[in-house]
Amino acid sequence: MKKCFLSLVCILVHVVALAQNCPAEWRQYTGVGYISDVQQGYNNQGMTEVAYKNYLSDIARTNLARQLEVKVRDFATTTRAAVNGDVSIGYQSSTNFSTELNLKYVKTLAKYNPLTREGYAIAFIDKSSAIRSYKNEIELIVSRADNALKTATSYKSSGFKNKAREELAEVLPEFNRTEDLFFALTFLDESSNYRTLQSRCSALQRKIKQMLADLKHATVVYVKCKADMFGMQYNSLLNEIKGVLSAKGCSFTADAANADYSVEVDASAREHAHSTYGSTTTYFAYVDASIKIYKVITSQRIYEDEIMVKGGSINYKAAARDAYKKVSKAVGDAISDNIEL
Repeated sequence: MKKCFLSLVCILVHVVALAQNCPAEWRQYTGVGYISDVQQGYNNQGMTEVAYKNYLSDIARTNLARQLEVKVRDFATTTRAAVNGDVSIGYQSSTNFSTELNLKYVKTLAKYNPLTREGYAIAFIDKSSAIRSYKNEIELIVSRADNALKTATSYKSSGFKNKAREELAEVLPEFNRTEDLFFALTFLDESSNYRTLQSRCSALQRKIKQMLADLKHATVVYVKCKADMFGMQYNSLLNEIKGVLSAKGCSFTADAANADYSVEVDASAREHAHSTYGSTTTYFAYVDASIKIYKVITSQRIYEDEIMVKGGSINYKAAARDAYKKVSKAVGDAISDNIEL
C-alpha cells in the first residue's frame, strides 16, 4: 500500500514538473488526455535556432518513446481480460504497438528565445485522436465483414457457393487485427467499455467461420445451356436448372476449370398441335433436350441422355414455357442423380 502511494506521488510530481517546465500554452498537452514529454535547456553550444529546437525535439521524442514502451509493456503484462470467452485483450507485441503510436500519433512543438538562448520542446500524443483512429479502424473491419456476409449469403442462395467462399475467405483474416486494436483502445482509455463492439466482432467472426464450414463441402457445377424457343433464345432455362440444383446443395462457377462437374444442356421447343373443346382452345408444344455431364478432374463423360417433354397452354409460346419448366426439373433431377453431392 505504501509502495503504491509513493508511486502515485512520484507520478503526480512528474506531471506537475512537466506542466511547470513548459510554456503556458502547452500545459494542456501535459494533462490526462495526453501522453507527453517536455524538454528545456540553454543553447550553450552555439547551435543555430533551428538546430537547437530540433535537438530538444529529438530528445523529447526519444524520451516519450521510452515512456511509451514501459507503459505499454506494463499494461500488456497486467491486462488479461476476456469478453464472453471470445475476445482476449493482449497485444502480441507491445514493442510494435509503442512504435506504431510513435510513428502515427506523436506531434512535436518547439520554442526558442534568442536573447536568453533558452529553448523548449514537447513531444505529445493526443489520446482522443488515437482512440478515434483505432475505433474507426475496427468499425471499418466490422462494416466490411458485415457486407461480405450479406454478399456471401446472397451468392449462397443463388447457388454460387464458390463465390460465397471467396468473399468470406478474403475478409476473415482482417479479424486478426482486431485483438490488437482493442488492446490499443483499452490502453488509451481504460475508463471506457468496448464490450458491445467486441461482441459484434466476435459474433460476425463466428458467423463467417460457420458459413465457410457449411460451404466447404459444396459440389461445384459449371452449366452450359443453350435453349431455343421458336428461333428466340430462352434464357430462363439456365436459371431454372440452377434453382433446382441449388436446392440440392450445389454451387456454380463461370469457369469450367474450377468445377467438380461440367454440364451441357441443348434444348429447343417445337409446336405440336392444338385442340378445341367448346370455346376453349389449348395449344401444345414439345421441348427436346439433350444432357451431357462430365467429371472435370478426369474429363470423363459420366452421363448422356435425351428427353422430350410436352406442355400445354393458351398459345404455343405459353405451351413451350410450360414444357421448359418441366424440362428444368427433369434436367436438374437427372444431373443431381448422377453427380456426387
